[in-house]
Amino acid sequence: MAAGGRTPHLEEAGSFDFREVYALALRTLPYLWSNIAELKPLLWVGAPLLVLSLPLGMLGADLFLNRMLDGQPLTGFEAWLLRLEPAEFVEVDALSVEARKIVRDHLVIGIVALVLALTPIALWGAWKILMLGQRINQLLRVEMVTNMQAMSMRFHAGSRVGDSIYRTYQDSAMVTNLMGMLVQPIGPLFAGVTGFFIAFVYDWRLPLVWIALYVAVFGMARYYTAVFRRAFRVARERNSALTSRIQETLSGVKVVKAYGAEPVEQRRFEQASRSAFDGAYEARTTLALMGILIFNLSALPAMLAATVLSVMAREGTPLAAGFALGAVGFATWNLGAYANALGRVGTWSRAARRLLWLWARTQDMAVGMERAFTQVDMRPEVRDAEDAVPFPGLQEAVSFRGVWFGYDPAHPVLRGVDLEARAGRVTALVGPTGSGKSTLVSLLLRLFDPDEGRIEVDGTDLRRFELEGLRDCVSIALQENLLFATTVRENIRYAVPGASDERVREAARVACADEFIARLPEGYDTMLGERGARLSTGQRQRLSIARALIKDPKILVLDEPTASLDADTELRVMRELAEWGRGRAIVVVAHRLSTIRRADQIVYLRDGQVVEQGSHEELMALPEGAYRRFVELEQAGREPSASAAAQEGVS
Repeated sequence: MAAGGRTPHLEEAGSFDFREVYALALRTLPYLWSNIAELKPLLWVGAPLLVLSLPLGMLGADLFLNRMLDGQPLTGFEAWLLRLEPAEFVEVDALSVEARKIVRDHLVIGIVALVLALTPIALWGAWKILMLGQRINQLLRVEMVTNMQAMSMRFHAGSRVGDSIYRTYQDSAMVTNLMGMLVQPIGPLFAGVTGFFIAFVYDWRLPLVWIALYVAVFGMARYYTAVFRRAFRVARERNSALTSRIQETLSGVKVVKAYGAEPVEQRRFEQASRSAFDGAYEARTTLALMGILIFNLSALPAMLAATVLSVMAREGTPLAAGFALGAVGFATWNLGAYANALGRVGTWSRAARRLLWLWARTQDMAVGMERAFTQVDMRPEVRDAEDAVPFPGLQEAVSFRGVWFGYDPAHPVLRGVDLEARAGRVTALVGPTGSGKSTLVSLLLRLFDPDEGRIEVDGTDLRRFELEGLRDCVSIALQENLLFATTVRENIRYAVPGASDERVREAARVACADEFIARLPEGYDTMLGERGARLSTGQRQRLSIARALIKDPKILVLDEPTASLDADTELRVMRELAEWGRGRAIVVVAHRLSTIRRADQIVYLRDGQVVEQGSHEELMALPEGAYRRFVELEQAGREPSASAAAQEGVS
């Protein structure tokens, strides 16, 4: 699902601005709306209980303080509620000791019954809120990962994996506090507002204390908002950097061990961990300091109000609007009225502290949610056009027409490339490291789009086709040979999960992988280690080729397909591919001469440009040709590096 709207940039805000937090809350509503059926019963049950909590609390305080302890007669309503005879408990001057005990017993029974009735409801409500939060978080995480997968390789080349991981599992978790962000302030606000009006009924001077307290609280919130945002943002960014450090270290563990760099990586990790700790410590310290200040701030008005109330209670003067509270026994100042009014003052203080604490926590949630929604808001550079059509397959050729491209537009990797790879032929891309070979095949898969020019299939621009259909018909065997910790069979049919066993075996046969698979302990059901660590490099390479072949693509791209194969295996693989590739276009990125010379067409690139094209024999016939020089260096046993080629006039 998609959540509309634009995420506010909270890092630029330094003032008390509820609108920004409100805008983030609105961003979560589409996720909440998809689970509205779960929320309705919660609202239907919770709202009446919230409304009834105040009168029930006042009634309990009156029964305990004024009736049970002070011995005042019950009101008619109280007698009816406790199922007591009015003649013995209402129409008397004072309650006897025995009558008080009876009131106590009935009150205890009522409280126990109320607790027993509300406990299952409370547990059910807590479970509902927990499940709702987790479902919302699941929706957000799925959208974040889906969006990240849709981003072009240009984006991934410039971003840190650890940061994306942290945003996905940690920052997104802030959305589970949505119910808290939207619902939790209701309680303190409700208590504060109702307390304000009840205090006014007791005495018109009491609300002045309420106003003074909340003015001070909102002033403090205004000051601390910018402080909290900066502190929480720094803490999250440093934890994100720590996650990146862990991910990079573990993904490169082979290199770390090979060079004995464990102490170096340990120091780097400790530095990143210390930095993350310091950021979190500073944020929590700021939060604790604010808690101390608000406690002291709220204590002063509460002490003043308590003093005034004690004087009023001692004098026993009538209440300002005693008739309004007569139903619960508060017509004049008495023990119950004093305790209840003092409780209202305490409620103001607690509500003020709670609201400021929630606001501070909201800043942390806002920073996390803003980071998560930033990932959601990113729009893929490569995406379907509005009028995209299904990919029809390949009939004649794939053509590059004046293609320019650069990961950084200021430094192009490809410069006006023109070439054609025809169906039924093998086209080899050759050239020094950094000449743009792998970038060309990435453009063919639309992992990127050209900055200028076009890539065409049978004369139609690739950007006119639907991405899903295009990538279904184009397959690539990557140089990295990435395998997964599952069975050989599942690794081969990774791109086609429903492929039959016969199709898996045929792909393995063409890739010349069937022989070594048969020698594995459980054949195709053999479990591979992490990244296929149990296999040799050549075996992993053949499985990677088989995985590309199982899609039965019209266009096959092989990035250094035989770099790790011995000469005999290389010969067999290339023969099988040539036979399999009839009617298909095969593009091979290669450095090995034994692989290159078997291609029908060779394209030699230098500095992102096509220098020469033709068959091996045609290019070798050029006396001063760049390809010929490449072959001579290869045969002499020297790799034509960019610097050597430049000295020889090749680059």
